[in-house]
Amino acid sequence: MQRYNMRSIIILGAGIMQIPAIKTAKELGLFVIAVDRDKNAIGFEYCDLALDIDTKDIDSLLRFAVNNKYKYNISGVFAAADNAVSAAAINEQLNLIGVNSFSARYSNNKSLSKQLWLKNNVPTPLAKEVKTIDEAKNAIDKIGLPCMVKAVDSSASRGTQKLERIEDLEAALYEAFMQSTTHTALIEEYVEGEEYSVETVIYNGKQYRFGIAKREYDMLPLPIETGHVNPAFLPKKTEEEMYEVVKNAALALKINNAPAKADMIIRKKDNKIMILEMAARLSGGFHSQYTTPLSSGMEPIKFVIQLTIGDIPDPETYTPSKKRVSLCRAIFPKPGLVKKIEGVEEALKIKNVNQIFLTIKEGETISEYKNCAHRVCYVITSGDTYEQANYAFELAKKTIKIYTWSF
Repeated sequence: MQRYNMRSIIILGAGIMQIPAIKTAKELGLFVIAVDRDKNAIGFEYCDLALDIDTKDIDSLLRFAVNNKYKYNISGVFAAADNAVSAAAINEQLNLIGVNSFSARYSNNKSLSKQLWLKNNVPTPLAKEVKTIDEAKNAIDKIGLPCMVKAVDSSASRGTQKLERIEDLEAALYEAFMQSTTHTALIEEYVEGEEYSVETVIYNGKQYRFGIAKREYDMLPLPIETGHVNPAFLPKKTEEEMYEVVKNAALALKINNAPAKADMIIRKKDNKIMILEMAARLSGGFHSQYTTPLSSGMEPIKFVIQLTIGDIPDPETYTPSKKRVSLCRAIFPKPGLVKKIEGVEEALKIKNVNQIFLTIKEGETISEYKNCAHRVCYVITSGDTYEQANYAFELAKKTIKIYTWSF
């Protein structure tokens, strides 16, 4: 078959976490155009056409899409990373199905989404966007300490930290400003409680549910997610209430024919369910990519790709076929120059260990851990029970050795 007779899809992102989307698109018979600013991105090994373009460079992406729409029969765009805004721009320019610009822009901006949710009575912590230290102090006077200081439009917890002392405000603001394209920060009410990741897709106005994972933060007060357990083992009533909040949050953001992935919290003092953030894309952190298929058999990536190219998603993609437990956890070697890495192949042979991902090589440097982007080693396990999955992780953690030389 000649290339221009095949439908093609643009996958925005070609890193480790985007490989499942690229492979899934290939399995669906699509010509895959992968985009990443890293010309050596590992995902390029699996695609048909590699474009070393920054996925945030909307002008360049639109130029390629418009000039090549018919040559490659571009039929869809998939935001495989935090690229909903870019995906929406292409969708609207080429009249494709998928996330729209309003939903992408508002979900990508923590302040804009907060305003919409508060206006529509969607339960969420109070927050105020600030651009100066005086504005931040005024916001804290109303919100109180402790509070969260967040970059307005970054991901992977970049520029985010819990603030307990006003003396640390200036440094926290600086970090948030540096990580925000708006050069502003969000001062948010601190809520103590357990956090969850809720995966849904809104398709033709209906909410499709792909599970709830329990998020883990074992490095507190650092805002670094150390892993997640899928499923979260919540009471059915709590799950239903959580999905309802997510649906209302997505409705306020006008999300349709697109993912609506939410970060949620159950407030400790009164068990109130609140939404923290929502992305108009599927989850990262190996959640939609691995732990959901391993634990439930559902395939959110396949669902969204089929939706995006105009096909009706297969029922098997959103129908649970397994009742297992999967977890993804990071291993945190000491920061410094990596001298030697051992035990990875041995760990992969351990029963119930499914995947191990390293983002660091010998001779490279592990930075001080400040956000989720600084994680360097991930282990994915699964089992019939949590105990089986957890045991496999603990054994893999002991087996993998990453030796560093500290500066």
